[in-house]
Amino acid sequence: MTMKRWHLPAFVIAALVTLLLLNGIVWQHEQTLKHGRAVLLQLRPVDPRSLMQGDYMALDYQLTQQVGQLLSTTDATAGEGQALAVMLNADADGVAQLLRIAKAGEQAQNDEIRLRLKWENGGARLPSQSYFFAEGEGARFAKARYAIFRVANDGTALLAGLADEQRQPIADRVDKPSSSPAGVGGS
Repeated sequence: MTMKRWHLPAFVIAALVTLLLLNGIVWQHEQTLKHGRAVLLQLRPVDPRSLMQGDYMALDYQLTQQVGQLLSTTDATAGEGQALAVMLNADADGVAQLLRIAKAGEQAQNDEIRLRLKWENGGARLPSQSYFFAEGEGARFAKARYAIFRVANDGTALLAGLADEQRQPIADRVDKPSSSPAGVGGS
């Protein structure tokens, strides 16, 4: 009987700890999106459509290809599932340029940006490989040439949106003027 009395409080405590941890992760991501350094990464064109998931754009980054090429020409190696970091520098337009593969524990200097990647399936990967949008919005997002990432000081990167050739953000949603039938809702 005594054991059963502890089951409910233990479950409640475990649930509260789990919720606190999850809320902490969400709060960290919100802080990165709000205060992280904005960086533009050039996209390589890929544009599929998923019947099960709706309209989306598969994202392939020029940076990940450059990292793979750099690794193949240096002594640096990356094993499957291994985290690695690169150092970037943003040009005057905010477009990130690869400087080098970071050494273990290396911190970014002055204007450098440290970005964490993962080595999977024989290539460098960023956290976001696709960008979903409302059905019928594909034409607007087909103009995307850059991904906008917000990068925290520790190198964590979160996809914040897409930008066009002029590096202008593409709005997630465009409010269309509502059209009401004649005589309805008007004066």
